[in-house]
Amino acid sequence: MNYLIGFILLILIIAPFIASFKIEWGIYLRSTCKIDTKEKEVAITFDDGPDKENLPELLDMLEQKSVTSTFFFIGKSIRENPEMLVRTNLAGHKIGIHTYSHAPMLPFYSVKRLAYEIYLTRHLIKSVINKDVSLFRPPFGVTNPNIAYVVYRTNLKSIGWNIRSFDTISKSDDRVVSRISKRLRPGSIILLHSNIRGAAVLAGKVIDEVRSKGYKIVNI
Repeated sequence: MNYLIGFILLILIIAPFIASFKIEWGIYLRSTCKIDTKEKEVAITFDDGPDKENLPELLDMLEQKSVTSTFFFIGKSIRENPEMLVRTNLAGHKIGIHTYSHAPMLPFYSVKRLAYEIYLTRHLIKSVINKDVSLFRPPFGVTNPNIAYVVYRTNLKSIGWNIRSFDTISKSDDRVVSRISKRLRPGSIILLHSNIRGAAVLAGKVIDEVRSKGYKIVNI
């Protein structure tokens, strides 16, 4: 009996921590992790950026392939590269908030500090492209009560994913493409990154693979 009680207590302690890293569970924050469709349609989204090294080539490739996506940008990178935000917006892509700092310890920030991160990024986007954006993606896909509170109070819509590419750690484009291909389902939301070396080449391969499977690429 003591072992059973200990096991239950352990689960009660660990479960909230695991739930923080499972955005698709929606335990703390309800997030859109799948497009509501039964058609063979998927969305490709990009985190981080904007940057001058990789984003221009990525935008060129997306234009050539007639694909529009949603980019979740970091506030401090917008401040450094406002012209890239302008270009992304003019190309017809949607813009979302990915906090100002994307700091490793951000999930542990206070409500006040999290609210400022979001306010500052939202204000920057508004000042540069004159749009009041409403989409938000939690850095690292981590959610908790503080993040949920701020998102709800600021009337943002949290966007997650159901296909994580792991493109930031994989050394092989083919492995990334294979991972995505095996998990494709109607309504899938694919997570890629716009600020990694070779982002355009990888995204182009993903687009070709998705289309070869008979899927249409739509925006969120």
